[in-house]
Amino acid sequence: MKKTFLFFLMTFLLSWSTSKAQVGGNDYIIMLDNGASTTDQGFIDMKRGAVKLIEQLIACNRRNRVAVVHYGAGKYNDTSGIYTPIIYIESDFIGDQFIAQNFDRRLDFGDHLNEALGLVSNALDGTWNGDIISTQTTLSNSQPLKVVVFTDAERNTGALDGSYLVNYLNTTLNAPAAFKNVLAFKIDRQAQFTMIHANTNTSAVQAAASIASSGGSYMGSLETNVDDPDYGIWPRQYYNRPIGFGMLSSEMEYWKDMAGTICNSSGWGTVNFRYEPGECISHASGIGGTYNLPPGATLVHLRLEIGNIATGDIHPIPFNPTIVGNSFNTGLQPSDFDYAVNAGATGKYKFRIIMVYNYGGVTYNTYSWNNYPYFDYDIDMDCTLKTAPKEITKETIVKLTPNPTEGVFKVMLDSEIQSGQMEIKDLNGNTVFSKAIRKTKEIEADIIRQLQGVYLIRITSGNNEIYSGKIIKK
Repeated sequence: MKKTFLFFLMTFLLSWSTSKAQVGGNDYIIMLDNGASTTDQGFIDMKRGAVKLIEQLIACNRRNRVAVVHYGAGKYNDTSGIYTPIIYIESDFIGDQFIAQNFDRRLDFGDHLNEALGLVSNALDGTWNGDIISTQTTLSNSQPLKVVVFTDAERNTGALDGSYLVNYLNTTLNAPAAFKNVLAFKIDRQAQFTMIHANTNTSAVQAAASIASSGGSYMGSLETNVDDPDYGIWPRQYYNRPIGFGMLSSEMEYWKDMAGTICNSSGWGTVNFRYEPGECISHASGIGGTYNLPPGATLVHLRLEIGNIATGDIHPIPFNPTIVGNSFNTGLQPSDFDYAVNAGATGKYKFRIIMVYNYGGVTYNTYSWNNYPYFDYDIDMDCTLKTAPKEITKETIVKLTPNPTEGVFKVMLDSEIQSGQMEIKDLNGNTVFSKAIRKTKEIEADIIRQLQGVYLIRITSGNNEIYSGKIIKK
């Protein structure tokens, strides 16, 4: 009896010490500036960045939760209203990435961060306010609070349809009153701020950097705020984006690195992978990554699935990767998607890897999404239907130079094409360049007027030979 009691006591203590070793999560408010200076393309880039960061935050710590909040001064595509600071809350704090990522632009016309924070404060307190125009009007905060702001705002420009990082009613330089609601969050709620700022104006940069909490890597100048708990402390969690929210080819780890700064994964297993989207299952390629386990934990298995980015529908994908050390990789084949095809999967999907591991006698799951920061989806299940009637006899990856490009580049083929057609499309499927080809193996293309990002190249010869590639516009 004594031995039995000791056994259960040791089991309880081991389980308790394991749970104590796993750090708790955070509640993240992801605030998106919907002001007039945010173009539709700018919002697409902003959303992609926000979604990629959300994926990293949820992958970092399984207890993390996020809530997406838009702020502006009027409804998107509705000019009938009077300019006034408003917010739109997509959902309460949630740890489900497929729900968290499912949002569109809601607002427009102006951006007032200080006033938006006042409305978010109402939501956190459960206080009704008519300027919270979404169905979701409250936020149930139960963990340490962090606020991540995506904005291109000026310090203080214009009227209610203008752009304001600081208090609309008190814009005094270097005055705590200019940061009224930021201070309320930092002092009363012990909240931390991360600022992702697409602006190079000195006064705007200094104000945004002053709002940012300590941490990160920013060592530049800030606007003075003597009441700030972070006053006199560097570095700051300020990330300047001089070219907007689109990612450069050199920024592959941007969102992963940021999440590593603002999220604590201590005691939790993590997994990361990359897959270069080929759009169609006929172009499926290799998938590989790494995983890390807390000391004493053992890997049970890795699972792969695809989730519809609009509906969240999940379909399993056979996955038996080669594992060497803590690295894994495998090549995907069209037949791996048979279950999804037979189940009627349509639309655009993302890969998700689930790592199942045992720690202290308890089984845990942790997740990861594709770490490539350039793509909104990994697989288009519709293109199998679109291309099914066409018999493809050959497909070749073309050489592109220079890649990345500032606009003008060459497509190099191994052999001459007698006739054919080249198309360049953006990731939304829009054709941005088209050119007839005749008796050539070297084709010049120009996308200098296009926004930075990844573009898909497809050449179809008169013999139905297919040539494809991806170019990155700097």
